[in-house]
Amino acid sequence: MRGEATADSAPDRATLAVHVRESSPESRSAALARASAVAADLRAALDGAPGVRRVVLSRVSVHERWAWDPAAGTDERAGWEATVGGTVQADAGAVPEVAEAVAAAGAGIGGVSWELDDPAAARRAVRRAAVGAAREAATDLADAVGRTLGPLRELADPGLSSAAAGGPETMAAMARGSAGGGPALDLDPQDVTVHAVVEATYALGE
Repeated sequence: MRGEATADSAPDRATLAVHVRESSPESRSAALARASAVAADLRAALDGAPGVRRVVLSRVSVHERWAWDPAAGTDERAGWEATVGGTVQADAGAVPEVAEAVAAAGAGIGGVSWELDDPAAARRAVRRAAVGAAREAATDLADAVGRTLGPLRELADPGLSSAAAGGPETMAAMARGSAGGGPALDLDPQDVTVHAVVEATYALGE
């Protein structure tokens, strides 16, 4: 017997993917210096800001830029571009203000993921609900054939039950949990959806 349950929870925090991108026609070092200056402004703007939990700028890249010259029919050097990237973790309710501070510092936001502080607790609650749903469905089926529900013989993740194929005296059901909240540039807090599936095997009573 298969049991499923889903619950939506308000997010506790959000992780913003941020980036600084600056270019220079002069040199690699000039492009990097410009990006570093904006990154420093970003850190200063977020340091101690309400709701900001953590700022991590850990990715740096510098590459040469090229532009197509129609007259010559070739790509021509157009300078250098430097990028500094990382994440900003903030309280869910502070995201609009944090996003404004990021933009005001000259940085960009590539995405926002909404998260729970304790996803394990949410998964446990939904998994229990899925187990209850499996038992309720098994009880209904047993009642439909004029039998009582016997003891639980097995509880497993989907596809792992040894009795998944079923039999005349058994019914099968299962459990697995997962939390959602993928990157999306939406600054209104989105509920985090937690889903669980369980497979349980029961014996039929008299």
